[in-house]
Parts: sequence; C-alpha cells; structure tokens
Amino acid sequence: MVLPRRLKLLSDEELSLLSVDRLLEYRKKALSLENTLLASDYVEVAKDLDPEFIWFKDDPRWQELYNRILAALNTKQPDSL
Repeated sequence: MVLPRRLKLLSDEELSLLSVDRLLEYRKKALSLENTLLASDYVEVAKDLDPEFIWFKDDPRWQELYNRILAALNTKQPDSL
C-alpha cells in the first residue's frame, strides 16, 4: 500500500526563508492532503504513520500551519490584493 501524502512541519523561521514560489508549492501540498483519516484507505496503518508529519487535514496542527503559510505569503506579497 502506498502511504498517503504527508507534510513536514516547518517553523516560522523556515517559512520566512522560502521564496514566494516555494511557499505556494508548500501551500499546494498542504491543500493536497486527504481531509480525514477515517475517510481514507489508511485507517489500518494509522499507527505506523510518523507523527512528525501531518498526514491529514483533520490533524489539529494542519490549520495552524496553513494559517502560518498564509501569513508568510502575506509578508512576501503585502499588497497582492
């Protein structure tokens, strides 16, 4: 079985070092995660998933990280609206 997509947690400092293009790719990867473990095909292997990564959007860390990604993008593109 192929493991689901995962997202490495980056600190605010690490996010600030990324270019706009890299931040957009990281955001895209965050959005590509499956919504929930229970709705996925990976319930049986959940205990084997590395907790250092975010695997599903229902992980409480996902929303916080996503907000920090957006904040980092806003600092690099303050007047993009």
